[in-house]
Amino acid sequence: MGYRIERPAELFESVRYNTKTTPDLRGAMGKKVEELEKRIAEREGRLQRIRDEYQIDPERLATLVIQYQNKESDFVSYQAQGGSPRDTVVPAGVIANIIREREMIDSERSQIRKLELVLRNLPESELYNDPRTGEVKSRQPLHQLTDDELEYLGF
Repeated sequence: MGYRIERPAELFESVRYNTKTTPDLRGAMGKKVEELEKRIAEREGRLQRIRDEYQIDPERLATLVIQYQNKESDFVSYQAQGGSPRDTVVPAGVIANIIREREMIDSERSQIRKLELVLRNLPESELYNDPRTGEVKSRQPLHQLTDDELEYLGF
């Protein structure tokens, strides 16, 4: 026989999964920064392999990217690439891949900068007034995170 729960949200009212301490956040953010740095290194390695395979120097890369971005569609004629006859032909998909990888690297670097900013500004302790004595004491701060923030940090 099956059961029906009328209000499933009530089952989780007392669960406090989204409250984390500063050391918990520091650890999760540190891991995230390391993970992002690994991804950036992998992406840069892929970009270097592509550039080596198609013999693309920085000058030629700039020319191909500008040419690719000036087109209305995502198609670049192989004959329109110009350059010397010894230059290999670079398919438009390769150029698109290089552009996308660069955008992803920039996004990941931006995430690292934001995480490092938060890490630098996380307080180690906070002051509060003891309700019984009125004395000012120090305690470890608690941070409320959204579900998206918890998932991003891997909690």
